[in-house]
Amino acid sequence: MAETMRAISAIQTLLANNALGAISPTDLRDALIATALPGHGEISVTSSAATTLSDTSTWVEVAGTYALTSTPTAMNWAMATNARLDYTGAAGRVLHIAATVGMTCVSNNQVTEWAIAKNGTVLTPSITRSKIGTGADVGSTAIHGHTNVVNGDYISIMCRNTTAANNVTAEKLNLFAMDMAE
Repeated sequence: MAETMRAISAIQTLLANNALGAISPTDLRDALIATALPGHGEISVTSSAATTLSDTSTWVEVAGTYALTSTPTAMNWAMATNARLDYTGAAGRVLHIAATVGMTCVSNNQVTEWAIAKNGTVLTPSITRSKIGTGADVGSTAIHGHTNVVNGDYISIMCRNTTAANNVTAEKLNLFAMDMAE
């Protein structure tokens, strides 16, 4: 029998009054699934590529070839489009999102910004800044944020170079999302 991911509020309503004995074993299993097993998904860059930046203010989704992490198995997440972690769960969720990036740029003294985006819109509190001193340097940053998602939403990492329109490359990138209690 398949479990149904439900919103915590729906479970609370169901469990509030069981005087009529309407709570079934399936309802209890759904309650456990909704609260005890947080959904999670993870993607990472398997082959880096330069992210083309045409100016210093536009956010661009980070280029490269990505893979959905299969161990542990993603729960309520998929990657239908490269570089995007797609939420596939039935119930809306609140997420904690974390990412790490190791980046390079062919130009010296470049200030880059990195952020988590939901459906292509940067989550402003997640913006981080990293300076790449020389073209041989590998800069790095960690990014954290939280947001809510519903089925069909996606999470990705975006960047921009605030110094000049010089391309940057995410040599390493890992993006992880996990459900939090509502």
